[in-house]
Amino acid sequence: MAPLDSSSGPIDAVAGRIPSPVLAVLTALLLAVVGLGGGSLIGLAVAQALGSAGIDLPLLASTVLSTVLLQGITFFGLSALYLRYRGFDLEYVGVRTPDLEGWIYVGAGYVLAFVTAITMIFVVVFLLGLTPAQNRAGELGQQDPRIFLVLIVLAFVLIGPGEELLFRGIIQSRLRETFSAPVGIAVATAIFAAAHAGSLSGPTSGVALTITLLFFPGLVFAITYEMTDNVVVPAIIHGLYNATLFALAYVSTVAG
Repeated sequence: MAPLDSSSGPIDAVAGRIPSPVLAVLTALLLAVVGLGGGSLIGLAVAQALGSAGIDLPLLASTVLSTVLLQGITFFGLSALYLRYRGFDLEYVGVRTPDLEGWIYVGAGYVLAFVTAITMIFVVVFLLGLTPAQNRAGELGQQDPRIFLVLIVLAFVLIGPGEELLFRGIIQSRLRETFSAPVGIAVATAIFAAAHAGSLSGPTSGVALTITLLFFPGLVFAITYEMTDNVVVPAIIHGLYNATLFALAYVSTVAG
């Protein structure tokens, strides 16, 4: 579907003077920054409003609310605004029920993402002796293990779909308008991995290491999207991947 003709707008006038590769990367970065920054600002505004009303949410409810505001409202909302601005519908990102081939990609992608992540962690932690950063969701789960159970559900409902819609459906698709598949996938995956920096805690070296580790499962999500042209496929894989990690973290916390 062709974009709306808005060539007379000031934004398009400026964009028309920027080389296509530079414009594609800048657009991708801007979408990521607006998504993350907008979600943070909305979360801060809601927290201040609740505080002014004398409402102190428990940790579990606060975690659910922050996920709804970021991956739910902000990521879905920004994606919808972008599609509307470009004059595209959901066909641009590919939203449909997976067929048999799609489900095969789901199974293979989940196994590959998980095996790749475990292998990289083994190499980095046990063989090289390096220490990745701690994910804040893990820190919260240590305080209240029920958070892991809630996150398992949210992984399928909001986290996987929201992140895949923005970073694969919107950002990767925008990059693919200009770049080849390998370049578009690599840049989109790098942006996706770096976007998790705000949810990590620890020294800079540990954060950089974790971002590097996140690149590999992200690469699997990106490749399955490229192969299927259906954002639902990587959304399911992402949900399964995160849900497995949350389930393992819950068992480890409760049993430990």
